[in-house]
Amino acid sequence: MKILILGGTGFFGKETARLLLEKGNEVTVFSRRAPVEDLPLDIVQSRGDRTVEIDLARMATQTWDAVIDNICYTAEDAQKAVRVFSGRAGLYIFTSSASVYSLFQGASSPFRETQTELLPLKTGLKDKPYYAYAGGKYAAEKVFLDAFKEKKFPALIVRPPVVVGPGDPTLRAYSYWLRLSDGGPLILPNPAVSARYIFSKDLARAFELIVSAGTLCGQAFNFGDACVITLEDFIKLSARILHKEPELVVPDHAWLKANGFNSEASPFSGASDFIVDISRAEKTFGWRSSEMSSWLEETINWFFLKYLGPMPGNYASRKHEFELARQWKMKV
Repeated sequence: MKILILGGTGFFGKETARLLLEKGNEVTVFSRRAPVEDLPLDIVQSRGDRTVEIDLARMATQTWDAVIDNICYTAEDAQKAVRVFSGRAGLYIFTSSASVYSLFQGASSPFRETQTELLPLKTGLKDKPYYAYAGGKYAAEKVFLDAFKEKKFPALIVRPPVVVGPGDPTLRAYSYWLRLSDGGPLILPNPAVSARYIFSKDLARAFELIVSAGTLCGQAFNFGDACVITLEDFIKLSARILHKEPELVVPDHAWLKANGFNSEASPFSGASDFIVDISRAEKTFGWRSSEMSSWLEETINWFFLKYLGPMPGNYASRKHEFELARQWKMKV
């Protein structure tokens, strides 16, 4: 099959491109970063800006069996894709985000795909980047699903939770592993909060499963790891892989806020459980994830043996965390 990946030069997009090529497909990636050096030569790399319609239109001069869109963040950019690829794609997979569930009044964990269809949107959401991102993704979803209903545009929605794996540009998981490796205390607000993550290579497998299954358009699917895990257990499992004995400090949330704790220092500390229900993907595609301890070890080894980029921005507050941990120990 001929497959186009919009945003296939980094993280899970790159994993998806490699896997689809291995499965015998003709793969083209489209990105502002193209060409990159660490993709197989058999993958065609086309440079362009996803937000510029004329750039996007260049990719529709030929037809595609499937298009995977990893870099659409707004309704406006979704509309461009519908205009450009109508009649030019057999299947259009839009990579949305599980964060869209946070926009809905009454949505509860485990989050099922139908909650976005049945529940009203919240009002008065805080002006934060997280909600802006989630809102943009949901608005794009609406464009694609409406285009399916009105003109049979072959859209399918994928809602992954937090993606973890080699090459993760967010460095969120890596920021915990650095703190474990330096041997100092690790401050964990809400350590009992549970979540479902997904390995980047598993997400690539999810795309390959969808492409192989053919057209199942007009639906949304959650994908994720089989394991639901608390943040505390995620840290302890990571510590075992690193051969470290973690020193976990769990101060009162109000005390942390009053004493200037940088909440970004624990990026997986949510206010409540965030678990996507993956039963629809399991039933439809026979979805099965990799074993968590194995993919965590692979990812941890990649970051400590191969990663050459900058430190996570939240690691700059590490000295202050040491002081806060000391103060809390004295307090209790």
